[in-house]
Amino acid sequence: MNIIVYTHHYPSPKEIGLTQDTKVIHYFAKKLVEKGHRVQVVHLSYWPVKEFSIGHLRHIWPVMQGYEIEGVPVRLIQYQMLTPRRFYPEWFQAWIINAQLRRMKKELGWTADKVFVHFPTTFTGLGEIFADCPCTLGDFHNMDCTLLRGRDKHGKMLRFISRLNTWGCRNKRVREFLTSCGRMPVPVYTGIEAELLGSPTEIEAKKQQPGGLKLIYVGQLIPLKNVDTLIETVKRLGKDAELTIVGDGQERQRLEEMAGGCGNITFTGWLPREEALQRMKQADIFAMVSSPETYGMVYLEAMAQGCIPIASRGEGFDGLIRDGENGFLLPPGDADALVALLNRIANLTQEERCRLIDNAYALACAMTEDQTTEGFLQANSLHRPEQAAAEM
Repeated sequence: MNIIVYTHHYPSPKEIGLTQDTKVIHYFAKKLVEKGHRVQVVHLSYWPVKEFSIGHLRHIWPVMQGYEIEGVPVRLIQYQMLTPRRFYPEWFQAWIINAQLRRMKKELGWTADKVFVHFPTTFTGLGEIFADCPCTLGDFHNMDCTLLRGRDKHGKMLRFISRLNTWGCRNKRVREFLTSCGRMPVPVYTGIEAELLGSPTEIEAKKQQPGGLKLIYVGQLIPLKNVDTLIETVKRLGKDAELTIVGDGQERQRLEEMAGGCGNITFTGWLPREEALQRMKQADIFAMVSSPETYGMVYLEAMAQGCIPIASRGEGFDGLIRDGENGFLLPPGDADALVALLNRIANLTQEERCRLIDNAYALACAMTEDQTTEGFLQANSLHRPEQAAAEM
């Protein structure tokens, strides 16, 4: 199958000079290549207005260049944003980018059977995405909903996304919003590498250990992650709980000061993935109470190591985590609720704890890259473009 993946988030070689981006969509594209599909990634990258500089003047006119990462061919298109808080190209930039995409397709020498568009509202104006392709799927995130709610006064983004055959999403909040727009979205998820799954023997051994309150957080130390809620909770519980914080970011100094040298709170800084997974194997609970949050593969990675997950109600993993069955949900940033929940977890019977671990591990096993990639490929068109336009 011939596939084009459009995205705003993709890693690039260091010499290009972009901030290193998440690899989530790269893992998806790489898995498609491994499955024998012919893939081309289009990475649209822009400088926001606040970062405008003399050096970016040439990027008022979008510039395309190619590179390859782990066997995946990528076309990077860079341009300078000119309108504050707009998030999609100006009309003349869109005209240039469409011309570049037509030229790219001609050079490829093949026609796409499927097109995947991640963060589709940010591609508004790029009609070439829909040319010559029988199946287009938009992967909507929280940011798309925010833009459609407050920054689409003339309906331009809505008209653009109505041309997508299928709307996909990966959490309940996005699904409910898209449904209110008159379309029935399909669930689409990204998964973890099968090699990251702890072995059944490791999971069984973990179940036999006495339950405790060894918490771990793995991720960026930024405001929306609400790591301060975890710190406040553990300080209130005292020696009954431990917290390991793996990661780095703008909030680190403030969070370390907040922890105040507390002996049962450890900051490791950034760790390679393998070391972070080892820390998860040693923990009882993975806690991340972010808001807003679209998804969060780190939950799956932790569940794959036998951790009981705690996530935010109404955010990215609500729906995949079923409260009390394979993890727990609570209001984001609510330290009182987290203290109460951890006291509840501490009083679980061995049977209850083992059931939670088994169910969490089963979800991780059911959401490997192979399985979730197939889910993307099998997402059938529920609406034709002309039907969608009528519904809008």
